[in-house]
Amino acid sequence: MAALLLHQYEVSPFAAKVRRALRYKGLDFEVKNYRVADAGKIRKTISPTGKTPVLEDETGLVVDSTAILRHLDARYPAPPILPSSPADRAYAHIVEDWADESLFFYDLAMRSWPNNIDWLKRDVLSHDSGFMRWLLYRLLDGFVRKTGQTQGIGRKDRDTICAETAAHFDAIVDLLGDGPWLVGEHLSVADLAVASMCTVIERAEEAAALMQARPALLEWRERVDAATFPPGTAPEARAIT
Repeated sequence: MAALLLHQYEVSPFAAKVRRALRYKGLDFEVKNYRVADAGKIRKTISPTGKTPVLEDETGLVVDSTAILRHLDARYPAPPILPSSPADRAYAHIVEDWADESLFFYDLAMRSWPNNIDWLKRDVLSHDSGFMRWLLYRLLDGFVRKTGQTQGIGRKDRDTICAETAAHFDAIVDLLGDGPWLVGEHLSVADLAVASMCTVIERAEEAAALMQARPALLEWRERVDAATFPPGTAPEARAIT
């Protein structure tokens, strides 16, 4: 058994962010996938808050992707995923938090639309089966819409959400400028977080079209993917690899 065990919902972009970091650092790890129906079990055993992913190593359990990435960089510093300068580290933190706490809800809103929801359901419920899968399949769209409406982005109309998503993609391109990475001189937590979110949001057809219109965004994603995926990973498999 590998020394590092990642407890995860497989399709979660937060789990994907950690998997990318582990591979970038060349670390051997195993994963334990959970079903949506396992939420109660997760709270009782590995994460009292219910938050995932959770990394298990010889030090214990580390909950939440942001905490895990900092834990990994402290224990396995080469290659680093935190910039060396304090200013760049702060900037990378802000970009990572923006991806996790803002861009994520644009993904949730767009993928809750009728033309995208079936793919979201298949992703989220890929490890559930039987009656619970049948039940959750019928309840998930309402839960996703309610979550988006409570957060706020889900209350906006489609045109506004698409326009704001386009502005976010433009901001990524502008942040890159002529450089290869979002912050600093090497791949960082900022690249890992934003790329992981882009990999799920493009499963909404509207977001995919917006990305295709921005070659610099696609080129940056290919750089991040090349550094954080096994060779030959198919584009459609990147959200769960």
